[in-house]
Amino acid sequence: MGARLLPALLVAVLLVYLQSRSGVDSWAVTAAVMAVLAYVTLAGGRLLAALAGEREGDPSTAWALGLLALCLAIYGLTLVLPVTARGAFGAVAVVTIAAEIFLRKKSPPDWRALTAFALAVALTAAWCMEPAGAWQVVRSQGVLPLWSDYYFHGGIISQFGDERALGRGSIYLADHPPSFYHFASYGAAAAVAGLLGAPGLPVAASAWLPLGFLAMLAGACALGTRLAGAAGGIAALAAVALLPDASNYGLRNGWFSFHWTLMAHAGAAYALGAAFLSLAFLDRWGTERLRPALIASALLAASTLLFRAQIFALFMPAWMAAAALCSVRQDRRRLAAWLTIAALGAGAAGMSFALAQLGHWRLGEPALAHFLVYVHTAHEPTAYPGAFAALQSYDNDVLTLGAGIALAVVAALGAFVPLLPVAALLAREKGALRPIDSACGYLLLCWLLLMLFAPTPWHGDPSDLIQRPFVLLYAACAIWTVCFLIRLSPKPLWPVLVGGAILALPAIAATADQMARPKFRWGAFDAAAKVPPGLVKAAEHLRRHAAPGDIFAVAGLTTGYATFDLPVQLCALSGMPSYLSRPYFEMIKDAPRKQLAAARLAALQEIESAEYGSAVQSLRSLGVRWYVVAGERGPRWDPDRGRAAFRAGTVSLYRIP
Repeated sequence: MGARLLPALLVAVLLVYLQSRSGVDSWAVTAAVMAVLAYVTLAGGRLLAALAGEREGDPSTAWALGLLALCLAIYGLTLVLPVTARGAFGAVAVVTIAAEIFLRKKSPPDWRALTAFALAVALTAAWCMEPAGAWQVVRSQGVLPLWSDYYFHGGIISQFGDERALGRGSIYLADHPPSFYHFASYGAAAAVAGLLGAPGLPVAASAWLPLGFLAMLAGACALGTRLAGAAGGIAALAAVALLPDASNYGLRNGWFSFHWTLMAHAGAAYALGAAFLSLAFLDRWGTERLRPALIASALLAASTLLFRAQIFALFMPAWMAAAALCSVRQDRRRLAAWLTIAALGAGAAGMSFALAQLGHWRLGEPALAHFLVYVHTAHEPTAYPGAFAALQSYDNDVLTLGAGIALAVVAALGAFVPLLPVAALLAREKGALRPIDSACGYLLLCWLLLMLFAPTPWHGDPSDLIQRPFVLLYAACAIWTVCFLIRLSPKPLWPVLVGGAILALPAIAATADQMARPKFRWGAFDAAAKVPPGLVKAAEHLRRHAAPGDIFAVAGLTTGYATFDLPVQLCALSGMPSYLSRPYFEMIKDAPRKQLAAARLAALQEIESAEYGSAVQSLRSLGVRWYVVAGERGPRWDPDRGRAAFRAGTVSLYRIP
């Protein structure tokens, strides 16, 4: 019993602590919610691990597998049923606890596995305690001390978890279906938001981020344990969460900061957890030929599409190649390796050509040339300012592209560029290589192919399909390097590694916040986005007085480029759907969405210049219940804001009767 309850208790304490940094309205409710969430997640993970032929005593595998399955289940249920994430979680919890009761088996505790999981929990606390307090900073200082994308993530959490948004489609374009996005990672956090009655923004910082971060660390520990035993699990944790990433030394390119990327785009952590577990199960298939392990590995690999599509683009072809190599007889593996390499290259080139012919995919030309310019010149300060510009001056495309790719590899992987091949060669000399080790090499090859052939996405960012998934490559190289070295050691390293990790915890807790901040100059604004004075209080008023299904519209929207705007902020703070937000991004998507966004923007602009009576009538006909105006003056039809139902700072709310 203790082996089952202790991991859940550790996670519950972690989540309650992080919620306390965000602000707790009721300790009893918070503790109950987090305890149930932790137990259900681990219980579900144990059941699924048993189905896949995995031992039950490993809480790291159970946590990562359980959280990923929980998120997918909540996402799927909210898609097919008219329920919020809270209701979906309740259904999953009942089924999981019933199955746990009826199918419970006694298993001896594995204290080494419990120790590794406890370290993963402690490292999650060290990395996530500062971000978890972001909501208090927003309320007291009016600044979000996180990457500005958290406004967007907070709104999506409310889209799934808040009854105010239920049945209204996209929270950013009410009554219109959301465009494709990797939504699955928000499932558990959305359930937390619903159970605690909290808006999406604080939950994004205090639950969505740490839940995924712990899943990534747990998955890394499970993979490291498969690669090099118990010591490998601890070493994998150290490689991912203790070692400074490559942006801290060498070329010092902050765009390739592993830790910043994970904290800014926390959905990647969920995808990394899925990828690590997939590789661990694939090794089980390669060594023991357990078919359930292969099925679990394939499903986890496919699930990365719903957690982080960019990581899926890197991981899925590498997984297929590694699975092929693990499935053939030993005497055919060399031939299989060459065939898979050729297939990957041909497939990447063919896919690039095919996508170029399909204009309706809204994908542009190959991103390589623009990516290299962007990544090497737009993220100063670095340790090589002007180097790429000097290469361009030679007017030799082969030299420029080749050197640019080499610089990108070094900037992304840092010390692992020389360390990984040396460790692999030493392992080969000792006969310590295994088929699963090919996965790391395939990931590097697939990343290079992405660099060569990836198209420019619809939003125009040439680095999206190349930089976003590099975190998987970096983590894999780090984990395999340390696991190769552990395989070569004749002495047991587990006690030394555990002791070193414990001693390093205070240093990580003290430096994690700085290590996770953007190191490129232009990131200063996006890492400290201001909230308009009065917006937090206006959002609180909306949460108290708006009825479920109400939508709001904001005055003053334009088609100018903006990564976030007032409606996006208000969605994250209130949990309510917006009539229109970020018109620029909505109008560069598919044609129906573009037409709808343009029509809504025109309607709002007409209202701004109308008289009071016609403005109210127009808003009522549009289905808008709340009209939001930011600025010292009110709208044309109420310049002194006397008709506003609520005023705070520069924000006025008009309730449309």
